[in-house]
Order: sequence, then C-alpha cells, then structure tokens
Amino acid sequence: MPYNKKRQAGSESDAEQQVTKKPKGEKNAQKDLKQGTDAEGNPYWEIGNNRRIGSSKFKGSTLVNIREYYTAPDGELRPGKKGISLTLEQYKALLRVIPELNEQLRSQGHDVGSIPAAEAGASVVKRAKPQKPNIDATSDEEEDDE
Repeated sequence: MPYNKKRQAGSESDAEQQVTKKPKGEKNAQKDLKQGTDAEGNPYWEIGNNRRIGSSKFKGSTLVNIREYYTAPDGELRPGKKGISLTLEQYKALLRVIPELNEQLRSQGHDVGSIPAAEAGASVVKRAKPQKPNIDATSDEEEDDE
C-alpha cells in the first residue's frame, strides 16, 4: 500500500521548521570587497566564493578578468576555467550597459542598490551653489508701483 498521507498545512511543527533564508549571493554582496595582489603583482578584489575581479597584462594588452579560482593540491589558489577576460574596449562597453541593466533588474523587483557616481568611477563635477532668488527683483509689489 503506497504512502499517501499529506502533511497538514496548519500544523505547529511546520511553522517552526520554516526559516527565511537570504539568497546565496546577497550575503556576500553586503560585505566590503577584499582587495589583494596576486603572485604576479596584479591587483584583484574578492567578490565571493573564490571569485575575483582584477586586471592583468597579457601579450602587451591590458585585460579585466572575472574568474573563479580553485585551491590546488599545494594549497595555492589558482585561476580556473570558469571566467572571462575582457579587453579594455569590451570593459568600457560593459560599463556603458550597467545603468540600463540595473534599471532592468529594478523593474523585475531586484534590489541592486545604488552606487554614488564617485564610487562608480565617474568624474565628479562640482556645481556652484544655486543663487537664492532675489525677492526684490521678482516682487509683484514693485511692478504695481510703476
């Protein structure tokens, strides 16, 4: 005889067992990015779970690497097959697309946060303080007196 007994939705044990979990990537995204330098002197930033983003030189050209790393038998972290290396042109194209991508993700209900322009690498333009309106020059009373 097959086992067909269904769990009751309102039982107390179900309420105790339900735990709200955050998505896996959300926990790591909240931390500050850890910066380091690899064995060849290239800078990198840890983005979570043995994944790094950094820049390097290869055959005279600069590349931006987003790559997963693995631990070798000798205990050293080495770059794995999973990842991508972008030329500077491709990286610039990615940066141009990011605001539109963020807007698309927001429209789908995802919280991608907001990064200030200075933090995102955009140049900061200082603006002069706005002038206070000259109440005397715009007053209706003066126009009526004339």
